[in-house]
Amino acid sequence: MKSRIFVVLVLSGLFLSQGAAAQDESELNTLDDKFRHLVATKMPGWKHKRVAPMMHSANVRIQVWSFPNRAVKISIVPYKSAQEAGEVLRGFIKYESQKEELKGLGDEAYGWGYGRSNVVFTRGKSIVYVSTYAEVDSEPEARSLSQAEKGEREKSEMRRLSREFAKHMVSAIDLP
Repeated sequence: MKSRIFVVLVLSGLFLSQGAAAQDESELNTLDDKFRHLVATKMPGWKHKRVAPMMHSANVRIQVWSFPNRAVKISIVPYKSAQEAGEVLRGFIKYESQKEELKGLGDEAYGWGYGRSNVVFTRGKSIVYVSTYAEVDSEPEARSLSQAEKGEREKSEMRRLSREFAKHMVSAIDLP
């Protein structure tokens, strides 16, 4: 009798955890659709591609957006609660020396990394990571710039795009 109860409890736990994972997956699919539609409307011409997460990274959504000489990668990681997401974010950013707090973006947000061009933020129970690549060397006006000016332009463009995509992601998360 005890073994039957144990088996029923284990199987119930498995079904409940699969249901939660399916719910997270469904929420991520819905968010992916909302975000794709929003970017297509606000930033026409950008191409979207979903990328499979690394092994053992279930319930992570990775999108790559591209435009000539530009690429933006967005990773969305859901957690069980907003409190847990906030704790993970603070643990992540704690040791980052090149960071700046970003006001008005999500619940808590930071710019970090190369020129503080990466963005990480929480919104509800999710953490969203945004990183950008901008190739300015291939642009016609880049020939007249010094290496230092090209570097500053690259950082500036990467910061601008990361923040713009992050704002659109917050808007998509907030959509009903």
